[in-house]
Amino acid sequence: MDDEMKETVMNQKIDLQETEIAGLSCKIALPPGYDASDQSYPVIYINGDIPLQEVIAETVRAGACRDFIMTAVIPGNWNDDFTPWGAPAIRKGEAPPKGQADQYIARLTEHIKPFMDSSYRTKPEPEHTTLLGYSLGGLAALYTVYQTELFGRAGCLSGSLWYDGFCEYMEQRRPAAESLKVYLSLGKKEPLTKNPRMAPVAVCTERAGKILTEQLGRKDVRFEWNEGGHFCDIAKRFGRAAAWLGEGKG
Repeated sequence: MDDEMKETVMNQKIDLQETEIAGLSCKIALPPGYDASDQSYPVIYINGDIPLQEVIAETVRAGACRDFIMTAVIPGNWNDDFTPWGAPAIRKGEAPPKGQADQYIARLTEHIKPFMDSSYRTKPEPEHTTLLGYSLGGLAALYTVYQTELFGRAGCLSGSLWYDGFCEYMEQRRPAAESLKVYLSLGKKEPLTKNPRMAPVAVCTERAGKILTEQLGRKDVRFEWNEGGHFCDIAKRFGRAAAWLGEGKG
């Protein structure tokens, strides 16, 4: 795909639909020409209310074709739904996270994905099904692939891999999918946080990458450093992840 065609695709207005599934709000972006074709598409699921128009544009900018469905799943409570088990409060004044990721994953796998596969022309196989998340959403994405084989692609972006006991958990388990690809990324300034709980994020992310490489093989794991801190170029980071994990290149 040349630069002019990329620009055209990136500027196309997305067909955005909103619905509630299993008590969770979902935003669904269909590819151009969906209604006029009989083609089936891979699905990229995103943990959290991320601006899909921006993420899609950045995915195309990173080299992917615009031949996927993207679905953002909005949690009931970010700190509870995206944490695998309970832990002390992350920041002063906050409630301790309840660790309800298992319940969130159940809604994702037992209700949301089946709804998508029955209501839209999807490619339901794991190798065509991606789960991405940012921060605690990234932690939840990585935790999910240890719980179910339904997602054959996962992206953990600026993931909260400092979370209590998570790397130890990874060492004791193996991902559920037989053929899994994982993309990890982190901002170079993120380890400079003044929050002592989060400060080991680089050490933990590098450790997670090594664990995954041992479990999956080097070609199926990618770890990229990005410029900036935790809140820098979020859509761009999603786009790079989706493009690397995706099957189509422009």
